[in-house]
Amino acid sequence: MRGLRYTHYGNVNKRVRDLRYLGYVKEARVKSTKAGFEATEYELTTRAYLALLLDSINLEDVLNRMDEDLASEILAAIATLI
Repeated sequence: MRGLRYTHYGNVNKRVRDLRYLGYVKEARVKSTKAGFEATEYELTTRAYLALLLDSINLEDVLNRMDEDLASEILAAIATLI
């Protein structure tokens, strides 16, 4: 990973605003910097953790491991969103 040393602030700020608008990050706290400015710290939301989890799992393996009752509950929960 190359880090963020040469990444422009505007690029990071735009992406954080987009992630906040989409509900993947939220403001955690505001801290004072050494230069005397206020800086907002962000944290991941539950939606972001779910997205990371769904991206990292094999859905077919999950389906093969669950019983019929759990599958029904998940299906009902997803159906309410559609």
